[in-house]
Amino acid sequence: MRIQAAFWTLLVGSIGAGAYPPPSPLSASPSPSSSPPAQQSDCNIPSLPPSDPSSIYDTPPGCWHSPANRACWDNGHNIWTDFEDLKEVPKGVVRKYELIITNGEIAPDGYTVSKMLVNGQYPGPKLEGNWGDTFEVTVKNRLSNGNGTSIHFHGIHQLGTNRMDGASGITQCPIPVGKSMTYKWRANQYGTSWYHSHFSLQYTDGVVGPIVIHGPSSANYDEEYTLMLTDWFHTPAFTLYYNEVRGIPPLPDSKLLNGKWRFPCNSTDPRCVSKKGGLSDIVFRRGRRYRLRLINTSTTYMQTFWIDGHTFWVAAADFVPIEPYKTDVINVAIGQRYDIVVEADANTSEQTDFWINMKACLIPPGTSPVDCTAEDARTGIVRYNASSTEDPPTVSNCRDQKMCRDEPKELVRPIVKRKVPPPPEKMLEGFYISSVSFPNESTPYEEADQYRWNMANATFAVEWTHPTYSYLGLEGERQPFPPSYQSIYLNEKDKWVYFVINANYTEASQGKRTVPLDHPIHLHGHDFAVLAQVTHEQFNKATPVKYDLDNPMRRDTAVLPGGGFLVIAFQTNNPGAWLLHCHLAFHSSTGFAVQFIERESEILEQFSGRQVKLYHEQCERWRSDWKTNPAREGIRDSGA
Repeated sequence: MRIQAAFWTLLVGSIGAGAYPPPSPLSASPSPSSSPPAQQSDCNIPSLPPSDPSSIYDTPPGCWHSPANRACWDNGHNIWTDFEDLKEVPKGVVRKYELIITNGEIAPDGYTVSKMLVNGQYPGPKLEGNWGDTFEVTVKNRLSNGNGTSIHFHGIHQLGTNRMDGASGITQCPIPVGKSMTYKWRANQYGTSWYHSHFSLQYTDGVVGPIVIHGPSSANYDEEYTLMLTDWFHTPAFTLYYNEVRGIPPLPDSKLLNGKWRFPCNSTDPRCVSKKGGLSDIVFRRGRRYRLRLINTSTTYMQTFWIDGHTFWVAAADFVPIEPYKTDVINVAIGQRYDIVVEADANTSEQTDFWINMKACLIPPGTSPVDCTAEDARTGIVRYNASSTEDPPTVSNCRDQKMCRDEPKELVRPIVKRKVPPPPEKMLEGFYISSVSFPNESTPYEEADQYRWNMANATFAVEWTHPTYSYLGLEGERQPFPPSYQSIYLNEKDKWVYFVINANYTEASQGKRTVPLDHPIHLHGHDFAVLAQVTHEQFNKATPVKYDLDNPMRRDTAVLPGGGFLVIAFQTNNPGAWLLHCHLAFHSSTGFAVQFIERESEILEQFSGRQVKLYHEQCERWRSDWKTNPAREGIRDSGA
């Protein structure tokens, strides 16, 4: 199956625990243990029945987390607590995990592929804990292909622990084969996310897993499930990278929900083992409410998600709790997470099984949504009868009316409110997104045989042997950054900074093109406020931009509309070297990134003497191994 091939042709043509049982602190597969007793609250928390269209919140005097009061956490912390202030975060415990990265063959959709596994499985094991806990995650590189590796904890602020961000070539040298690295960070946030390799394209090839940090919720629920949504490639990502740089964007072959699907492969193909494919089932009990933690871990596609016969409340966007809004379908961009609450109230008089649907979105802006006949959206099953093994009797209702765009920012209103000062007349920085001829940008675009992406002045590229920290002086004297490191300095403390990411402009260079394609933009180390998100259809240079400054949408990943622009803002309250990049993995690997050097004088102060020694030893080992690594030959990616 080549999802949306017709529409990709169109595109190419256009461009030429509180009370939650905490997990075991020593296991990579947590199990329940003791928890603080749930208590009857004396505060008035909105119960959010499905018919309630909205809710007004008042801070309660104190209460305990329970199915009837999820806005509470303990007698002193609740959903109104400002989790960006570490002094306000609850005390937690230490959660220790071990992740072993290996090579292996799997067939999650019934087609055998060579992938990279975490603890012998795909997806990797869940990292689970409570708000305020400290995570210690030891990552061991046991790959047989000579790859280094690293793990990035997507969306985790890493307040005061920038060195644990896991970005190869930025905050660390890759972990060499046979070696390990222990990441340690505190969960000042709560909600849903994922971890993944930040070494080249390894997450596309399998190095991913979910993160669940239990805390308050703006909608009540009884039970929960974590659902990982992804597109899936049968060809190794490192092979497909060569197509990307030659102007042939790779298309996924398949898709997975929690690591399962039924790919319609040819039985004569020896790699086709249909009996190993399957669908992910979840069980509902009538009258109960279910929190579904949706995580899009895709490489290429936004995913449109819905469940036949059900509506739901959207209660969190990324790690930010929001005022719930009701819908029956949601778009989840790459890297984004939404926590939704579904009431088990479907009409079961004629059927007890209902399709969970997931449909890919990646089309040129302004075109209609993809017709359901182009893709089988049925990806999993909700069962009201736990013993049922049959497919639902109905064909899924199609959500063609859902345009492939980010969720409307006016609906995504954070519970912990912020007012953003108006941006200055002249923005601090403008990023102009383009596809460029490579290696010589002066080559006419139509005549080039390789291409890269630009986010700022050049194609982003770092050397794994000399990360950003080494240039900042961690291993000796500070050195100037090469231009390809795309370093932007933010040295004023606690200052609001503003950036325009522009995909609609006239480019004078004959080697550049503004490709009309949406991009999921992800920032490390911060949630950013989305002040404006303008589509191609809304773009009008004659109309002044109206900024959303009164409690705007805040999150760590938002969509830059193709042919439009995105205006973001955040405060310089977290010293470190932080990436800003497109989370469409092939774009990041071909240079779509910049990095912020935030409060440079304070960055290296986060290191103890022992940590400096470990950093240096890992880099020295990596440099030694890299000298003889065959991956040095051929076309290199950006390193990010």
